[in-house]
Amino acid sequence: MGEQLKPGDFNRAGTMQIVTTDWDHNGTLRVTVACPFPRTQRSDDAARRLARRCLSYPEKTRSSRLIHVAETLDADYRIHVTFAVSRLERH
Repeated sequence: MGEQLKPGDFNRAGTMQIVTTDWDHNGTLRVTVACPFPRTQRSDDAARRLARRCLSYPEKTRSSRLIHVAETLDADYRIHVTFAVSRLERH
């Protein structure tokens, strides 16, 4: 498996970038990804896969759901989408 991604990292194609990551009080990682505009189902799926790679073991991810889409474009004409990435409980 590849290395864990962090803010500033791009996908392999260089079209999407991790903008921010932060943990909430429930142990869910919130990941904001800058995606090309306009959004499509394909770009959302690619952004979701990129967000899952911010966990150290992405194969142990329980869920990754889209929780927010920015209403405005950034300076590079990208839209920001935020995912809540949850991992499996440790046993």
